[in-house]
Amino acid sequence: MSSNPQFHGLFPGFSVPMEALPSILAGSSILFISIFSITTGNPAWSVFRIAIAPIAIYFFWDYGYGLYPTAANQVAVGMAFIALYFIMRAVETTFDDFLDDKPPLWVYDGKELPLPKTVAGRALYSLDLLTSLRGNSWFENTHWNWASKEVLNPPCSTLSRSRYVKQALISCVLQYIVIDILDTINRSRTWDLSNPHPITSLPISEQMIFSVSLCALTALGITFPYAIMSGLAVALGSPPANWPPMFDSPFSATSLANFWGQRWHLIFRRVFSRLTTGILRILSMPPAISPYKRKFTRAVLAFVLSAGVHVVLMYRLHRENQQYPYTFFDPSILKFFLSQPLGLAVEAFLIIPLSRTLLLEKSHTMVTRVWAWTFMVWSGRFWSDAWVHGGLWGERERGAGFSVVRG
Repeated sequence: MSSNPQFHGLFPGFSVPMEALPSILAGSSILFISIFSITTGNPAWSVFRIAIAPIAIYFFWDYGYGLYPTAANQVAVGMAFIALYFIMRAVETTFDDFLDDKPPLWVYDGKELPLPKTVAGRALYSLDLLTSLRGNSWFENTHWNWASKEVLNPPCSTLSRSRYVKQALISCVLQYIVIDILDTINRSRTWDLSNPHPITSLPISEQMIFSVSLCALTALGITFPYAIMSGLAVALGSPPANWPPMFDSPFSATSLANFWGQRWHLIFRRVFSRLTTGILRILSMPPAISPYKRKFTRAVLAFVLSAGVHVVLMYRLHRENQQYPYTFFDPSILKFFLSQPLGLAVEAFLIIPLSRTLLLEKSHTMVTRVWAWTFMVWSGRFWSDAWVHGGLWGERERGAGFSVVRG
């Protein structure tokens, strides 16, 4: 596809190599068939899903990690991101009977619907589930029974289509300006990709700036294209309620638990939740364990899974930058993701009890908010090391196609 560098940062999808598209289409088709088999309601079809899962995984892996030349590291990591997500979808779909007591079901107007019986209904069910990241549906007044409360009844559900499209357009303009400003900050220096610690080797003040910049750009990298996509979809007739925000005001998080549990995006929540459920069942965690311990164990497993996913994700960039030193189990990635459960534990057992004991009630939220962002900026430096060392702020990358700030 297009190799125009104007598209790399804002629209990496426009630069995906044409040769890679058959693999993602083949993998998605097999996953569609796997989901379709769930609609039979017959557990015997799980054997069929196990048989075809390796084929789907092969095609997804080939899409993300095949020897396809890419125009920028952003394109390569985007392809790998999609591949890993769908590989996990293939795994959790394959073992659906083991992970859940009942299959995913549509909820229409608050009422849970049974599995569809007609071929057309089953096909629509399969396509809708295949393309649902967070539990929302393409159909009006409909969502999946596993959708989190953040997806249900979003503020945008009360907007008219014209109002939603107008807000999406304004949001795109404002986000573009912020992306341009942050991209200008990131390009204020030439990054030495041979240095495995390009951020944490800087003075502490600069470490903080680039850590915050990467956090903001990570969110904007999701919300900017989503604003365009959702605005177009609603303009073409899709209900605004089907397009809830990707984030719930993450920078207003009141605690670390609030940030990860409610404010950050939910793209991986479903697959991580189901995979951790499988791990807990395999480990036969006793049901008598306290709800808090079970919840914390799930959080630890989710961050371990996330660390593994991001290790493999950044491995994709090694092929793009083979001249630079590389460690598969990048310590910077592990430090960031594996430190998050520690931060949650310190918050729960130290920060919150101390603030309740020593401070007035109105000061509790201020303390946990300061703690959350101090910890996130501190730990974000490690992920920034991995990000920059991977070449994602290199010379051939483009955060903004045309710079309003730089001219």
